[in-house]
Amino acid sequence: MGGMASSTAGQSDPGPRARMIERARAMVPALRERAYQAEQDRRMPDVTHNEFVEAGFYRLFQPARYGGFEMDLALMVDMCAELGRGCASSTWLFSNIASQSWIAGMHYPETQEELWGDNPEALIASSYPGPGAKATAVDGGVVVDGTWSFASGIDQADWNSLQIMLPRDGAPPEARFALILKSEFEVVDDWFVNGLAATGSRSLTVREVFIPERRTLPATEMHGGRSPGSEYNPNPLYRLPLWAIGVKLFSGIAIGIARGAIEVMEDELRTRRSVGAVAMNELQSVHLRLAEASAEVDAAWALMLADCAEATALIEAEADISLDSRVRWRRNDAFAGKLCMAAVERLYPLAGGRGLGLDSAFQRSWRDVHAATAQITMAWDICATNYGKVRMGVPFFDPRVWPFMPTDAPV
Repeated sequence: MGGMASSTAGQSDPGPRARMIERARAMVPALRERAYQAEQDRRMPDVTHNEFVEAGFYRLFQPARYGGFEMDLALMVDMCAELGRGCASSTWLFSNIASQSWIAGMHYPETQEELWGDNPEALIASSYPGPGAKATAVDGGVVVDGTWSFASGIDQADWNSLQIMLPRDGAPPEARFALILKSEFEVVDDWFVNGLAATGSRSLTVREVFIPERRTLPATEMHGGRSPGSEYNPNPLYRLPLWAIGVKLFSGIAIGIARGAIEVMEDELRTRRSVGAVAMNELQSVHLRLAEASAEVDAAWALMLADCAEATALIEAEADISLDSRVRWRRNDAFAGKLCMAAVERLYPLAGGRGLGLDSAFQRSWRDVHAATAQITMAWDICATNYGKVRMGVPFFDPRVWPFMPTDAPV
């Protein structure tokens, strides 16, 4: 699949950006070759991780004062669109870890120094509250206890960013990110899944661990505009609204998965014959399915790059970002996922019996695209409902998307 041209939004010098994309593109054959074994091992191969480190992929959004590259957000979409063609799980880990450096760049300066002052190559993973997870405010910080799940990057990272919900009297819980050292938790080997299996996104358990206030960052501090870290990291990247535009890291992966599925299918169908000895590459149904699938993926890609360009332009102009824009960008993320899933589903009837094997690259793409779009921020029903609520004037409150609670919202 030829595919659309990648974006250069937010980069005056396309050289470093183009080199990053070319590095990603060059890795695809090796990633695809390792993907089956990685899935069996339920973790990203060490050789892949080391190649990502050497290529500088994890440092795309790290502040320049710690040796990072401060690249534009659209590059995440383009990088995932390339790497995802080879191994969705490895791409998932790349994008999650790299994005945590972006979030950390919005953090308090003393926290950034704690993260990277002695080790500029320190990596951060992330996790969601699981069964029994709780956070309690105490003097000087919070105490966390319980299990946090879906800890993507837990094998590779030095830190983990726990998403916590801190109870408040007479108000909804406060969403925060809380940074915890790898030495302060135990890993639970519970990642047995049928999609994105090689991410090794296992759970972690913490037992009454104190996290100082400086390591916790409220979600409201990352809503666009000034953030605690933006004075020290003036790049517009650190003033973007995380919860409104940051989900591009997941939609970009879906684009890469779908592109890879199309390529695998095209390569196979060029020489394959049916059981009746019909050349598959001559069938009109094949032509039609490939055309529509590729158009769906290109449309998803274009939509994501347009959102990135729009958000960056608004931040550079120091303009307010409306609730309408925020829920529209989230709607677009989920819709891009729907388009990519539809593209892979459209090709599924062409795979035939050989496409049922667990070692089939296309079958893996089918499993992975379903797993990627199952991520909660990519859930179409939620994103579409939120968009519809805002357009219809129905009270809307999600502190991670919009920090201002309407007067008639329940507490």
